[in-house]
Amino acid sequence: MRRGDVMWNINEWRQAWQIVLPRIKGAPTVVSKNFAFRYGVDTLDRAFVKGDAFEFQLGLVTIFDCCSEAVREGRCSQWWE
Repeated sequence: MRRGDVMWNINEWRQAWQIVLPRIKGAPTVVSKNFAFRYGVDTLDRAFVKGDAFEFQLGLVTIFDCCSEAVREGRCSQWWE
C-alpha cells in the first residue's frame, strides 16, 4: 500500500478523530511529554491537512502504542475508554 491509496470520506475522518482525541486530551504528563507521542500528534495534524489517511493511521498507531506502553509499564492509569 502506498501513500495516497487510502481515501476516507468525512465520516471516516470524524470517526478517526473521535477515537484518538480522548487519548490526546486526557494524556497524563508522562505520556504527553514523550517525543513519540508528540510526533504522533504532529503526524495526525499534518496528515489531516494533506488528506492523507495512510499517514494519519501511522500517527494513530504511534499514539496508541505510547499510551498502551505507559499503562502497561505502570507509569499511569488508563484514561481513555
